[in-house]
Amino acid sequence: MQEEHNNTQKNDNDVSDEVVFDTEEDVEETPLNPLAAELAEEREKSADLLDRLQRLQAEFDNYRKRMDNHMLESRKFASEEILLKFLDIYDNFLRALEMDFEADPATAKKGIEAIQQQFDKTLVLEGVRPIESVGKVFDPYYQHAVNRINDPDKPDGIILVEYQRGYMLKEKVLRPAVVSVNHHESPPTNAEDDDKSETKSDENGE
Repeated sequence: MQEEHNNTQKNDNDVSDEVVFDTEEDVEETPLNPLAAELAEEREKSADLLDRLQRLQAEFDNYRKRMDNHMLESRKFASEEILLKFLDIYDNFLRALEMDFEADPATAKKGIEAIQQQFDKTLVLEGVRPIESVGKVFDPYYQHAVNRINDPDKPDGIILVEYQRGYMLKEKVLRPAVVSVNHHESPPTNAEDDDKSETKSDENGE
């Protein structure tokens, strides 16, 4: 009897162990929450994107610094080439000053004219050209008027005198011309005639 009781107790313990074992297996095989897994995946993607963005920002900052330095360097020496051309002209000008203008004025004049031609050629190569003004209709974009002349024989608004020549740099005005413009006096209107007549009558005591 005692033996049967022991066997029954042993069997109960075995069954209990199996139940515990099965429960543990069920816990281990339970999948993770889908939302938690998705959240973890998105966090990982966000961290990766943030890292890439920070790298790109750092690369862009370095590129901008390099470009700023390059622009500063370019502006610093931008005039070097044109200055070398004008130094050649300046050398010829100094040579011309050494000539005897009194003993041989014709040769001296030819030397000055040669320098002018060299100057003109250099300006053309650099895209600089003069603005034609005299005889043209005044345009405030190309000319700066400093005086008016009343010449009834010439059209109104025509440039009569050029005090300083203007120049274009390619399609931009490098320096406007300084000019004098023809301006016809407007004939007095009827109202002005009446005012003048009244003024004259008052002066005469009428």
